[in-house]
Amino acid sequence: MTSNGTNGDRSRSPVPRKSTGKKILVTGSHGFITGYTIPVLLEQGHEVWGVDNFWKYGELSKSFDTHPRFHFVKGDAKDAALLKKIVFDNKIEIFMASAAIIGGISMFHKLAYFLLAENERITCAAFDVCVEAHQAGFLEKIVVISSSMVYECSESFPSKESDLKTCPPPQSTYGFQKLACEYFAKGAWEQHKLPYTIIRPFNAVGIGEQRASTDSEVMSGNVKLAMSHVVPDLVQKILKGQKPLHILGSGEQRRHYTYAGDLARGIVKCMMDPRSRNEDFNISTPVGHTVIELAEVIWKKVLGPDVPFEYTSDTPFEYDVQMRVPCVDKAKDVLGIECTTPLETALDEVIPWIKEQVAKGTI
Repeated sequence: MTSNGTNGDRSRSPVPRKSTGKKILVTGSHGFITGYTIPVLLEQGHEVWGVDNFWKYGELSKSFDTHPRFHFVKGDAKDAALLKKIVFDNKIEIFMASAAIIGGISMFHKLAYFLLAENERITCAAFDVCVEAHQAGFLEKIVVISSSMVYECSESFPSKESDLKTCPPPQSTYGFQKLACEYFAKGAWEQHKLPYTIIRPFNAVGIGEQRASTDSEVMSGNVKLAMSHVVPDLVQKILKGQKPLHILGSGEQRRHYTYAGDLARGIVKCMMDPRSRNEDFNISTPVGHTVIELAEVIWKKVLGPDVPFEYTSDTPFEYDVQMRVPCVDKAKDVLGIECTTPLETALDEVIPWIKEQVAKGTI
């Protein structure tokens, strides 16, 4: 025997330290926002299981894939039997329901029924398993990743969480289904006492958003695009020399473009803080920009300040919401969440990445 009590002729792997964090299942683990969120969870010492079927982008890898506390299962988030096996075998404590069929605004029209039907199936699978696991005594809560699109028809700005009680329902099937997810959470609590937290991220900006398998190529001026997300679309058109720059609609649409790293930290705070139990939160920067303002910032970052900004307006999509302006007071006052990264700083990360992806043909 050696001094540490092992056989001298037998190699052994070091015994991993037991995690002191939570056991968390994240559906849609290889998506855009989860790509920022999972590293934060791992940094905080939690053990994370991920489920994804790579429906949107095709198979891809993430930096956390090889982390010793990350466990990946390739599968469909609407497969309740698969979810139940992961949850029960590993005694999952927090279920982050973030899997969804999602895309740009053009998808709202092209796949209107599919978005509604498929996302309902994903939602049902998650809640059915979580209700059973909570009744078994080990699952603590479900975290629902909703969307700012629940405020699609809001007439009150900035839109507060409480405004949803009087706000007209969304007109798009995507927004309507996201609102339905929130009612699943409230219903599961009312009937089964399953605790929940609802999180509404606003207009995430970051790296990792690639061409979806369902995105159709469309012409925007003289540039062919296969996406319909405003930041990568604008960056691509400017990089490819479009002049004047083509903008959907008047350009006066107002959004709160929020750095995905800030969103991730806010999501994790909501997930872990006991004060978030059975509450809903808007997570966003408090600073808004019109599309024209966003385009001009990108224009100057790509071409420099000496090239005059020029744009023209194209016919917008039907569901191009004119105002999506959140009130973020609740998240700040209750949980201390603030998204402070300036848009310009986020774009310094995003623009070089998009330039690289354009060269690779992935967006």
